Amino acid sequence: MSGIKYEIQNRKLRSYKHTFDYNFCKQKYDEYALMDLSKFKKCLKKPEKLGEIGHLCSFILWVKNKDQDEYRDCLGDYGLIHLLFHCLESKHNADIHAEYIHTLFKEDIKLV
Repeated sequence: MSGIKYEIQNRKLRSYKHTFDYNFCKQKYDEYALMDLSKFKKCLKKPEKLGEIGHLCSFILWVKNKDQDEYRDCLGDYGLIHLLFHCLESKHNADIHAEYIHTLFKEDIKLV
């Protein structure tokens, strides 16, 4: 796929604004971070729960990068989100990556 050039044409670019309720995000983060691994693994297999985890990860990474915290996990800034997409691909991937994702979520991204 390298070397392919593309151009977006005929698109209206818009600015989308999001507001985040920090207290709600912190509550949801704590809910997932304090789960035991088996329950967290089950959440990775449910699209709505996986979506919540992905949204929380994106929000936290955005906040940390905005505040110049230089967040990096061993897969790069978006390694965790990349693994979440693999969980969407198959439940087998969720089983394989669950422990590592749970560790990154609890220790590396930590919302304080």
